[in-house]
Amino acid sequence: MKILKFTTLSIIILAFLTSCSLVDRIKEKLASKKTDNKESTKEETTEKTKSGGENDLKFYNAYIDVVNKISAAAEDLQKDYISEVPEPKSLRKSSFVMVVSANIQLSNVESIIKQYKRSYYDNGDLAKLTADNDEMKKEIEGDFKATLSSLENYFTVAQKVIGYYNNKDFEKDVSLASGYDDDMKTAYNKYKDDFNKLNSDLKKYRPKRNQRNPDDYSNPDEKAVAVLLNTYENTLEKAEDFYDLFEKFKKGDDIQPLNSAVDALDAGFQSDKNKVESAPFTDKTKYMKYSFEDYFTKTVTEFVSQWKKFSGSVSGKTDERKFNDGYNDVVRYYNYMIDAYNSSINTANSFRVY
Repeated sequence: MKILKFTTLSIIILAFLTSCSLVDRIKEKLASKKTDNKESTKEETTEKTKSGGENDLKFYNAYIDVVNKISAAAEDLQKDYISEVPEPKSLRKSSFVMVVSANIQLSNVESIIKQYKRSYYDNGDLAKLTADNDEMKKEIEGDFKATLSSLENYFTVAQKVIGYYNNKDFEKDVSLASGYDDDMKTAYNKYKDDFNKLNSDLKKYRPKRNQRNPDDYSNPDEKAVAVLLNTYENTLEKAEDFYDLFEKFKKGDDIQPLNSAVDALDAGFQSDKNKVESAPFTDKTKYMKYSFEDYFTKTVTEFVSQWKKFSGSVSGKTDERKFNDGYNDVVRYYNYMIDAYNSSINTANSFRVY
């Protein structure tokens, strides 16, 4: 009987010790797993911050729109001034000078200046932009203010010079033409230096676009929106590649690199468009598909068509005015496409499944 009691007691003690050891091991595993989860969360957070958050993307896209619109307005004005105003050395009191287009572009530049001064300095959309990257925000906003200031100075000079021709003041004193032309070049070059810095610094913060894998999403609407976002971002990336070349393009330059850039944009878009058309949109997201088909696709198609029209009609022998008109048309249709992108990407990014 004593032996039985001893044996039973031994078994109970052994079981208790074993269970304690098992509990300790479970605790160790749980602690280890908890630590691993913390490290994993830390890595994911660091990566997200490093690659830029949603605020940075909105900030970047907003200033891409600013850069495109400022560039289009200023370049149109300068090109029309060059087209419509004769060289000072060839100007006579009896010269026939019409600055109709330059006058129109002058109004466009004035409108752009007012729009962005109000937007930034009067608590408008630009003033309300936030960014996770403080360094980016500080640098780009500093560049923007400098560009806006030099653009305003360029406008003031252009207003004086174009008024000199529009009001036929050159018929009274043709000697002022040379100095006025120098003033235009100086003001334009100062603006261009500031603009180039803004454009260059902004491109440094071009967000890394990670392709989404639609197969990672089980919800059909999330899958469809992933396809749509990939399409928008792929198209923008190729559009920016084109514009980096185009803004440096001059009459007589080799046009083939630009043709290749537009071909790449068009081919990529057609491929992505097919994916959008076969994506599983439901009644909840069909409005985005319809917007893509009726709005964004139209602007891309019209831009490509406008480019082909321009590239097929220009050469080194093309009249300066005809070249500038065609160039400005390409810029205008490019900006339509960028406007459509900004509107569409914001809508797609705001979609959430609840």
